[in-house]
Amino acid sequence: MLRRWGERVDDPAFGMESIVDVRTFEIRYSGDVQLTEAEQSTGSGALLAAMESGEQWPSPLIVEMARVMDDGAAVWRITTCDTATNELSEQIIP
Repeated sequence: MLRRWGERVDDPAFGMESIVDVRTFEIRYSGDVQLTEAEQSTGSGALLAAMESGEQWPSPLIVEMARVMDDGAAVWRITTCDTATNELSEQIIP
């Protein structure tokens, strides 16, 4: 499904994805995507999940967030990095 920026999309299975450089806010990629079942589900938003992850400066820092299905429920899978050891850990937030 192709669409132009600002066009209405009536199919909730499709959305727009962008990869943004967090230092400069430069858009590295943007395009239409088909959403997974978890991404279409209601639940806590990305900001709330990030806040509940315990991220703080300088550590741990969020390196990835993904909306996934876990035991039949949509949850956030958040991967953080301990900046002192470069150790990654993963947690699930509803």
